[in-house]
Amino acid sequence: MQRAGTALALLFAPAAAAADSDGYYCAGPGYLAYETRFVEAPATHLLHIVRFSRAGGIEPLPAIPLDDFQVHGMRCHSTVVELEGWTTGYSVDISDPTHPTVTSRPAIRDPAQPAPQANLGHWARESVIDLPGDGRPGEFQLVIARTSRSIEGGLEHFTFTQVVRRDREAGGARILGSLRVFEGVFLETVD
Repeated sequence: MQRAGTALALLFAPAAAAADSDGYYCAGPGYLAYETRFVEAPATHLLHIVRFSRAGGIEPLPAIPLDDFQVHGMRCHSTVVELEGWTTGYSVDISDPTHPTVTSRPAIRDPAQPAPQANLGHWARESVIDLPGDGRPGEFQLVIARTSRSIEGGLEHFTFTQVVRRDREAGGARILGSLRVFEGVFLETVD
């Protein structure tokens, strides 16, 4: 039996819209950065920053618009997010959350150190990832959950991704807060 995957993506992060297979992300100290590209005309490419700390909890910042391009990987530093495309890259300085600075540059193409390609959307694997911050280890996490069901002609995959704050003092069993960053449906057809 030959299998062919067909992506029909629905993205709800934070509002309902259709998106492509993006959702690349990286994490820096006290923040998660991820990107989305909405395919409705005109195409809109956004960088999302979610800050987290013991004092402030989980806080999404306003999305940062970028030129339309296909991301091949991301790197997060203490105050700069680097996005790598095929020919162009972007450096986004987020040290001032109210006025991020976006700079375009030629892509950094180093085969010895390719840009990481972690994904929190449809290409993600189900997992729980500790995020670096000022809390105890495992206090802030990226939780990617997936469930699938058989339908006529294939499989329907549901993906839900959240930034979660756990009460580490209570053994981590209690959730103190969460923010959904991705929710979508992916149809895989069987030919």
